[in-house]
Amino acid sequence: MKMKKALFLFVLIVFCRCTNDMPTAYIGEDNFTIISDNCFPVVNDKYIYPIVPGMIEWQELNSTEDAYRLCQLPDEVLKSISTPGLIDALIHAPLFTGFSVISSNASALKWHAHYQNFNSAIELYKRNDAGNALIAYYQLVCFDCFVDTSVETYREYERMLGLEILFTKQEILDSMTHEKKKEAVKALLTNYEQFDNWHSLIPLAHIMLADKYAPIEKYSNDYSDEFQCTLEGYNYPLNPNQWNIIVSYAKNFINN
Repeated sequence: MKMKKALFLFVLIVFCRCTNDMPTAYIGEDNFTIISDNCFPVVNDKYIYPIVPGMIEWQELNSTEDAYRLCQLPDEVLKSISTPGLIDALIHAPLFTGFSVISSNASALKWHAHYQNFNSAIELYKRNDAGNALIAYYQLVCFDCFVDTSVETYREYERMLGLEILFTKQEILDSMTHEKKKEAVKALLTNYEQFDNWHSLIPLAHIMLADKYAPIEKYSNDYSDEFQCTLEGYNYPLNPNQWNIIVSYAKNFINN
């Protein structure tokens, strides 16, 4: 059965229009993730929210609290869904994107507070394979999707940003080995270099610091104010050269 799944996965990847020069699958006991024509990978146990914005039922809601209740996974789904499926359910929750308080700023702290609104995030923090699944899911994102500037594309960009900031959560960092942290840094660095996405530097810094990488620890101590600005994700770094410095450390970290 596993061989059949692997063969099927290979065929799908070969004929996929959106490709990345990275590993292309997360294969678990009961789940695998594939590239599709969409911006984000498709998981075989994808959760479909029954009520979403645009539906009459959504328009009849009386409060934000009522809307957030519709963004929670049912208990039976929460415990049975795969970890890639859990990540997918979180970033596709109806209220995960669309708030100016988030979209206007990449603040990691604001994202952390926002995650708390979803039981899928709370459950994700408990999963031992959270880091591995997040890396695999991120590697399958089709970043070409975010090139144009349409409103819908920006919404998807917000989704991708929220996905990246998950790499800054301590619970997820704790679930990753040194080698997996290197794999995550490589994936984030590839996105940054190909698409000039400065937001990717935020999780880069967090991952290297969590791994106690000596050069980044020294830099964080020597330039604590400007480095803290990057860790929290508040707009551009105080030091314009900081991006290049972090990228240089990241490249060395990967080969360390």
